[in-house]
Amino acid sequence: MPLSPSEKITREYNRLWIISIARISLVFAICFILYEAAIPHPIPPPRMDLGDKVLHAAAFFTLTALTELSFPSSKFLLWKVLFLMGFGLFIEWLQSLLPWRSADASDFLADCIGIAAFLVPMLLTRFVLRFVKR
Repeated sequence: MPLSPSEKITREYNRLWIISIARISLVFAICFILYEAAIPHPIPPPRMDLGDKVLHAAAFFTLTALTELSFPSSKFLLWKVLFLMGFGLFIEWLQSLLPWRSADASDFLADCIGIAAFLVPMLLTRFVLRFVKR
């Protein structure tokens, strides 16, 4: 059933509202992650093996979700992934310059796992939905 003009306007307004909130949240998340990456005593990792890596993966899972909500076009997927990976590399580079922090390649790997943990199910879902519609 076709939408009325007012329903179309309402849907577009709601979509733009969600995108705006996601973009603001993305900026705050990036600032928070940069802050945590630079301070001498960040949030303590969970008490488990590889707890720091879990935090890295969770942070980049969240960043990927916010990036996808902020810029929903699938045309820019490669650019979004490159931005997120570049941000992960930037954090490690920044930490290599700070005397109270250290860079770690496994942190970057955990960042990439967090990105993939969001993108793989999302892309599979999109693929299945396209396949089902045919």
